[in-house]
Amino acid sequence: MALLILLVTFNLPLIYRELGRKKSVLVTYFFVLTLHQIVAVINAFWFTTIGADTDAISFNRIGHELAQSGIFSFSIGSQFYGNMLGVVYWLFGASHFLGVQLSILAFSLSCVVLLKILRQLNLLQYQVWILIAFGALPTMVLLGSITMRESYQVLFFMMTVYFGIKMHLKGGLNRNFIFLILSALCMGVFHKGLIVYMLFLIALLCFFTLKPTCRLLQIKTLRLRLLGMSIVFVVIFSTVVTLQIPGLGVLSALTDMELAEYTARYRDNSVLARATYVVPLDITSPFSFITSSFVLYFYYLFAPFPWAITHVVDIYAAIEAFMRMILLYYSIKHWRSAYGVQRRLLGLLLILFFTMSFLWAMGTTNYATAMRHHMLTWWILVVMGVPGLVDEGRRLYLSGIVRKVLSKNLMENEH
Repeated sequence: MALLILLVTFNLPLIYRELGRKKSVLVTYFFVLTLHQIVAVINAFWFTTIGADTDAISFNRIGHELAQSGIFSFSIGSQFYGNMLGVVYWLFGASHFLGVQLSILAFSLSCVVLLKILRQLNLLQYQVWILIAFGALPTMVLLGSITMRESYQVLFFMMTVYFGIKMHLKGGLNRNFIFLILSALCMGVFHKGLIVYMLFLIALLCFFTLKPTCRLLQIKTLRLRLLGMSIVFVVIFSTVVTLQIPGLGVLSALTDMELAEYTARYRDNSVLARATYVVPLDITSPFSFITSSFVLYFYYLFAPFPWAITHVVDIYAAIEAFMRMILLYYSIKHWRSAYGVQRRLLGLLLILFFTMSFLWAMGTTNYATAMRHHMLTWWILVVMGVPGLVDEGRRLYLSGIVRKVLSKNLMENEH
């Protein structure tokens, strides 16, 4: 089964024309896929790569144990992923290589969704650069090719946004809404925090679908009812999840209107590690809460800072943080220079980036863990920031050529 999935990942261009339409895109896809497969083979048959210890080993072990016992349960978060691996191992045989191939399959499908989103945004001229930046990021390669749940979270988050944009472009609630709901639910079951974000995400995308108009009352009553019913459905589902599934402290805190207190306690009880940045969430007053939230969000985005680098791994973490800073700058610049439908869609992506990253920032206390969480929003920065960065590079390159030509002509005239 693992070999079959491996073959499927390399033959996806035959199924999805987005990957096989242009030779440059096809070569780029095979390049990033090969990087992931190399890491997968090394972890499955040779030795443990960076980031593939602790959690990844634990998930694989849990999958093996559940496959042997044949006893499974439905839960949210890490338990869901462990049970999912257990079911797959039970059906097709317990194999570490099968587990990593499933993660790579999720990554491969996310590449397809990425290219589809680029088509929606009219950014296909940058698809090679964007695909490289998305798939060849060392964090994405190392953590997206092992038995970790981030690959699935990225895929279903991207799918939810894709169907939300598609629903918006088609002008109203349609069958894409069903796929949006399913994608959001699949995203949520992999992490307790994402269940909370799922509620906001569905509501935002539904609201975004209602295009600005001065004749709001003329919108069909049926569509308004469908929107109301969908919101009620999400609320009911979340309530049932909270009551039936133990361990969902995040949703329990949300329903009790004590989310800030829950987050503060979680941060205070976190284990100190070398990569920990000690930034408490102060909830003693609204002003303190806002200021402390801003500080910890800033640390989440850009730590480690130069003065905190004490290890070789910190150097890479600092480089990745600098890349986020540059891409965030070009993302905002891209949004400001856009217009029409593209500007609205880029504005939506910015909202999603800031809200999703802020959610993770509230529960993250060290930049090592933050690097894993940044995988979920990395694709947004790449989609929005890479085009401006590529254009800037081309301008600098062309201006350099012009300067060389002028300098050469000047020297020839002098002689």
